[in-house]
Amino acid sequence: MRALFLLPVLLLAGCGFKPSNVVSMAAIDAPFTVNAKNPYSPLADNIERALSASGVPLAKAGETGYTITIADETIETKPLSLDQFAQVREYVSRYRVEYSLTDAAGATLIDKQVVELRREFTYDVNTSAGSPAEQELLQREMQQEMIRAILRRTNLVLQSRPK
Repeated sequence: MRALFLLPVLLLAGCGFKPSNVVSMAAIDAPFTVNAKNPYSPLADNIERALSASGVPLAKAGETGYTITIADETIETKPLSLDQFAQVREYVSRYRVEYSLTDAAGATLIDKQVVELRREFTYDVNTSAGSPAEQELLQREMQQEMIRAILRRTNLVLQSRPK
């Protein structure tokens, strides 16, 4: 019975499978803190979760380490195209985050940098009940991609630092 359970696990491990929300991080020599201008920012919470899932230690109270600071976060959705009856048929969503990275000594490793994602989606007036749910799903997917982009950039900077 155990062999049947282990077989799929070994196959997945052998093919290089890993969950899509986990970003591989270099060996980190200090814990991480994530600060956000908005204290209730789901982005900051989700970055911390992604760091933990990657095996990166999070700073405890009074502990210093690397700090990712989310200075600004905006999502805006605007009409992109109209049909012959002046009804919106396509929208564009833009997700913009401005962040920086500092080390335990307060030295800036990444100056304030803007990452912007853009997604276009269609709107069907005949199925408008599903459109808000689709838009919410799109925004969640954009946030996951934003987290991966920030952590990939952070990882590149940390890998290039002299030890």
